[in-house]
Amino acid sequence: MKVLPLIILVLFGGSPLVQAQEEAASPAPTPAAETSEPAATPDAAAELVVIQAEDTTAMQSKVGSEVIIEGIVKNVGKGPNDGITFLNFGDRKTGFVAVIFRPAYDKFPEGFDKYANQKVRVKGALENFRDRQMQMKIFTPDQLEIVASAP
Repeated sequence: MKVLPLIILVLFGGSPLVQAQEEAASPAPTPAAETSEPAATPDAAAELVVIQAEDTTAMQSKVGSEVIIEGIVKNVGKGPNDGITFLNFGDRKTGFVAVIFRPAYDKFPEGFDKYANQKVRVKGALENFRDRQMQMKIFTPDQLEIVASAP
């Protein structure tokens, strides 16, 4: 009865001896690490674009992208019921604004007044709020960096 499996193997898949010889003769695939092309690394990512807070034209071309906005925080404001904090970099209705919502407040134990009259860099996704104001939502302190005191 051992002959039947061998006949089926030869009819459908060839001889085990021939298969073993073919596998030994074919070159082994080259692992990706041994190729001449360098592997992409997270550090190879392009740096984020830095845009000045007054440059609304440059900001409009980057809506939806992650960028860094740099400028002087003119004032810090609060929304109704203290649910939103605004870092206004210009006119509070049309200038760039960084917004922080109440759920993120506990991540900022020092509060937000320390950003007033400071040159700040804000990192995140740029949005166009109601087609009239550029804004960025802030969720963590690492999105805000005080660069220098305002002159």
